Amino acid sequence: MSYRAENTRTVRLPLSTVEGVSEAAARLIVQERLTGGKYASVEDFYDRVEIKRDALDTLAKAGAFDAVDAQKNRREAFYVLHTIANARKPGTRGLLGPQAEPPELSALSPDELLFLDLETKGISESGRHPLDAHRARLRDVGCVPLAGLRHGREAWTAGLVVTKQRPPTAKGFAFFVLEDGSNRVQAIISPDLWEAHRVLLRDARALIVQGEATVQGRAVTIKVKRLSELPLGNWASAAD
Repeated sequence: MSYRAENTRTVRLPLSTVEGVSEAAARLIVQERLTGGKYASVEDFYDRVEIKRDALDTLAKAGAFDAVDAQKNRREAFYVLHTIANARKPGTRGLLGPQAEPPELSALSPDELLFLDLETKGISESGRHPLDAHRARLRDVGCVPLAGLRHGREAWTAGLVVTKQRPPTAKGFAFFVLEDGSNRVQAIISPDLWEAHRVLLRDARALIVQGEATVQGRAVTIKVKRLSELPLGNWASAAD
């Protein structure tokens, strides 16, 4: 149950990477595949593996059934799982089962797939970044990439919020690390700015900020003067 290099360019993620799937559950899935053969379908997996319902849902959203779903449609896999789950418990093969043929379901967009990957695994095999869908719009409003920040100059920029810190010894200052795929910077947020945007800063997954940059070698900080949330979209129910 670990990361495995398939070749010099490919790393296979373990099932335990999926949120809510324990190492024990991942091992059970692999052991059943080894002894009973490859899973033929979503229904076949459900009948052979006794696993918690929430873990099943997350596996479907994460794309774990793409290899056994002819359409590779996560909505379809999610629908089939819920149809069967209403009839019997996982790991119990029924004599008569419900017809799980799904209705016509549209495929998820690349952005929706990316969001589900990040939500369920924290990583996406697609190589896409959450900011990719917004880069043109960010350029239009004058944002420069994080790599484009220059020492002593003010600029607008944007990034995903990677970490947040507001240590008691910092006299009310907060420190956010932003990244845009290839670079990271530390955004310094004053106590006044924190108080003015407390809820936004608590919940935002990405920020647009404006301030003066300090560049010291590879360490880059920006003292934020103004900020705004960068909405990434909400596809939490994309597989429904």
